[in-house]
Amino acid sequence: MGGYSETTVFTNDRLLDLRTKLGALVPDDELVVTCGSYARREAVPDSDLDFFSITSASIKKGAPHWFKKVEATVKQTVGKLPSRDGAFADLVKKEGLLRNFGGTKDTNNSITRRILFLLEGEYLTNEQEFVAVRRKILEKYVGDTPSDHQLAFYLLNDVVRYWRTLAVDYADKTSDASKKKKPWAIRNVKLVFSRKLIYASGLFSIALTADRRKDDKVALLEMLFAMTPIDRIRHVCGESQSESLLQMYDFFLDKMADQLTRDHLTGLLKSEKSSDPIFRQIKNEGHYFSRELMGLFHRTFHASHPIHMAVIF
Repeated sequence: MGGYSETTVFTNDRLLDLRTKLGALVPDDELVVTCGSYARREAVPDSDLDFFSITSASIKKGAPHWFKKVEATVKQTVGKLPSRDGAFADLVKKEGLLRNFGGTKDTNNSITRRILFLLEGEYLTNEQEFVAVRRKILEKYVGDTPSDHQLAFYLLNDVVRYWRTLAVDYADKTSDASKKKKPWAIRNVKLVFSRKLIYASGLFSIALTADRRKDDKVALLEMLFAMTPIDRIRHVCGESQSESLLQMYDFFLDKMADQLTRDHLTGLLKSEKSSDPIFRQIKNEGHYFSRELMGLFHRTFHASHPIHMAVIF
């Protein structure tokens, strides 16, 4: 696990630096959250930092003065801010994050923040509030589970919905029709590896909620979602069972840590996707990764387990 261990050291150093700096800027009762590669301990020097702030204060008159300082500190420390037209680099009301789970008011940005908060979120300030918000989200999802023997279906459906939304949105975000679209190749390989692993780690975790009381479901998910997706997979499936899959994931992390590879993929044209040897190597390994992930799913959960029917019907 060379790639993961190396990125973990780099990421932890940056997170410690950020937490120290932001702790001196942000009021004690305000929460700043990061998602993405930094939260997963997979960042490299070229990575941007996906973050958003959650507040209980009124923001009708605009963002408070400290929020601009957060942006400046992130840019100074990391070097790159997330896209301003997405779910990050934003200030959101706490009450808004804890309601509208579905329905017409549940926007693409709101489900992105909510699900990533659970599956890969990490605090930058106010750890106690971060843990409390995560528990409230889980209690809302698990609270409507009809009986103990059933899975946390409400959460399962939203995790599946988010994964399918990612897959559908990929085409729009990488369309050649707009000059504002982001490089397609890196998005493609991240969808195959890191995005898929995040989804699977959530799916595997929810599978363990069967035949548990509601409070036990919440406690279990709290424990699992406090881990990175990689550690979550290890915990649920076992170290030896997960070894082959995580070696393949390490290959992906090594490629993403290599600046020459990132630069090459950034400049790659879609017309070259079938002929470019670097892209083809990563994609072919991605196909093996998906097959191994499916195999791990079946080896961990017997065919009679309710998770199999739940993800299909």
